[in-house]
Amino acid sequence: MSSRDPKSVGFRRIGWSAAAACGLAALVHIGTAGLLIGGLLFVVLGWSTGVQPLVGLLMIGLAAQVRPRFGRPRPDLPTLGRDDAPSLFALLDSIADAARARRIDIVQLSGDFAVRLSLTGVRRRSCLELGLPLWRTFTPQQRVAVIAHELGHFAAADIRRGTLVGTAFGALGGGAELTRSQALSEPLFKVAATSRRADEVTVASSLFTARGNRNWIMWLPGLLVRGTARLLARLTRSGSLHVEFRADEVAARIASTRAMDSVLRDRRLADAVSAEVHRLAVTARTFGHRTAASTEREFWDRLAAHAHALPHRTGDGPLDADADADADAEPPAGQRGEDCTLVPESQRLARLSRADARPPTITLDTLMSEAIEKELTAPGRLLAKKVIQDCVTT
Repeated sequence: MSSRDPKSVGFRRIGWSAAAACGLAALVHIGTAGLLIGGLLFVVLGWSTGVQPLVGLLMIGLAAQVRPRFGRPRPDLPTLGRDDAPSLFALLDSIADAARARRIDIVQLSGDFAVRLSLTGVRRRSCLELGLPLWRTFTPQQRVAVIAHELGHFAAADIRRGTLVGTAFGALGGGAELTRSQALSEPLFKVAATSRRADEVTVASSLFTARGNRNWIMWLPGLLVRGTARLLARLTRSGSLHVEFRADEVAARIASTRAMDSVLRDRRLADAVSAEVHRLAVTARTFGHRTAASTEREFWDRLAAHAHALPHRTGDGPLDADADADADAEPPAGQRGEDCTLVPESQRLARLSRADARPPTITLDTLMSEAIEKELTAPGRLLAKKVIQDCVTT
């Protein structure tokens, strides 16, 4: 291949960007370790001074705030292991093997219109957050496609979801939260009402609070943290775009090109389906307290019936001619996952249309689909109960 080949140049650029991003992420973690070690040394060696221990404790507190975030499964969501849902995990294993990705360890059910795959804990166990609204809205083959797409991110070595860079993003997010300016909850000066010129002092205090309400001490660290986060996002942008297209190709190869195409188009149903989840929850909370068990059993069936009646669905059937009108629409927040860069859906659809149409290599047939639905019935009721109690989608 010629050195001037655009594809080779693009891959070289992605490689250098990824290497720079890994180096920057390593510096973030080294800085955190330096804060922790320096703080401990200040506390231990400068104990007699009285001042150095305070500085050391401050450094330790900062290190704790910008520590690497390894994530963990949400304790409030129903969690399924292999013994709880053998048919579901058999499907997930077959998709993971076809995608050449590691197998999923646990599954959690959520009330979001989304499917998210993440690594959790120090052991980096893979956790699939499966949104029941999406699962009940999509057709069986679309479900295969959306899971294959998530696994495709890891098969394509998505650097933003890796341990080194992913935890650096989490650490920088914690630092940005710490350095964000906070509003003072009360005036800086308190003056008794009977004091002389009390009204003037009170007005001056409120003006000082409104105009000077910034944590100037943390301004420079905050600027450094936000600048580092932007630089890290920019360095990983080209790689994340490449991974997104690769994940689409993996999904098209496993579930079929038409199934992945319809997934991209039917993501527009997210707002309507999420609104219906909220409406059903509020209705059940308001009027269904006497038949709570029946409501929890029928909750997802009612949602599925509503979703299937929505206009402009594509499913696995013929694509409607007006579907491209919303192709550039920004996907809902729940669909973004950990990716900070949104790829226009028109580009993704265009790439799929230019590629050769592929038949499915894995098909979710009726028998397995029914077996999976039985396994999801009991945890689905628990999730419906939570959604109804919260009156919000989880």
